[in-house]
Amino acid sequence: MSHVHLPDGVVPTIWWVAGYLISLVTVFVILKRVEAEKVRGKIPEIAMMAAVMLITMSVPLGFIPFHMNFAALAGMLVGPGLGFVVVFVVNFILALLGHGGITVVGLNTLSVGVEALVGGVAFRLLKGKIGSVPSTIISTTVAVLLSTALMVLFLSSIGMVDIRSGEGMLHRDNHAGDGASGQDEGLRHEDAAYRFGRMALAGWAAVLVVLCLGIISESVVTALVIRFFMKVRPDMINPTPNKDW
Repeated sequence: MSHVHLPDGVVPTIWWVAGYLISLVTVFVILKRVEAEKVRGKIPEIAMMAAVMLITMSVPLGFIPFHMNFAALAGMLVGPGLGFVVVFVVNFILALLGHGGITVVGLNTLSVGVEALVGGVAFRLLKGKIGSVPSTIISTTVAVLLSTALMVLFLSSIGMVDIRSGEGMLHRDNHAGDGASGQDEGLRHEDAAYRFGRMALAGWAAVLVVLCLGIISESVVTALVIRFFMKVRPDMINPTPNKDW
């Protein structure tokens, strides 16, 4: 949801340059903090998460214009910091594939990377108190909401969306070329309104419905993945809040 699909030349230079600088500095600090030996041992997990995110961030759910990022899941599996690094790599590859411009990679890393940082940290803090599944759902929900709020504020500040009416916040094209039909079933866009069956939604009503369905979907799937790993490979879940970012 928080991935910005803007081509090059749309975002003012000051914004995308600042986005790159902050993202690169953050990645540099994270990589300086982690221990090389521990990172080498996590390379398979990092590669797995990057591959999963490349797929899920390229294909919308179909029945709603929403992408599962799984950035919060990355923060839970490989750590908040390394999850942020994964987000940067994935966004860069997606930009090379035409999924958003090269100039917005830094901004996309910041907006989606917040999910990895917040989701990973919140999961670590809550898991020992309320269990893995409830903590996963809460952490993912908070992370996606915060990430989406940051994206909306940014797009509003550059005049790309109308924050009062909610217009411009959802993917208008439904990505028809990458798997979403949107013609006779599911949620589709017609004359600034989205239709779900016989119900037409527009503005904030459409945004809130899509956001709720998307967050529920991503939270449930993330919780199921974490529950599976806790059963078969609990060692893959970062257990304690330490310096291992």
